[in-house]
Amino acid sequence: MSDASSARTLPSRLLTPGRIPVSPAERQAAAHWIDRARLGGSITAEQADERHAKASTAGTRDALGAALTGLPGMGPTVLPRLLSVVTLVWSGMVLVQFVVWLVICAVTARLTDPWWLWSVVAGGVVVGVVWLAAEGQYRGRLSGGSR
Repeated sequence: MSDASSARTLPSRLLTPGRIPVSPAERQAAAHWIDRARLGGSITAEQADERHAKASTAGTRDALGAALTGLPGMGPTVLPRLLSVVTLVWSGMVLVQFVVWLVICAVTARLTDPWWLWSVVAGGVVVGVVWLAAEGQYRGRLSGGSR
């Protein structure tokens, strides 16, 4: 399974946001950032050509980010990593709680209230907020290059 195809499922997008495929519009926005850096004197024409080549062939967000690394306004961000960590912690927590609930139901021989659903909902809200922040930051950073 390729990086681009594996990032099409929701869990893959949440756990590995850097492997999300990029669109031609995202590549074009990256090209604008590179052009601005070249015109601003931050990089040479040769460096711009190398970065353009990387950006035009980038298949994932990580590959596109590699072409933009070091440009003014493109500093490192922790939100994609935070999204992965929060999603992993939430998934693990819900899984453990679900297993404990199943054991309780088996031991007591009766179906108890699914209290673990509270964690599903509350954790899902937290993951959603972090995803919105990470996605907003990513799109905002790229759109800044096309102004």
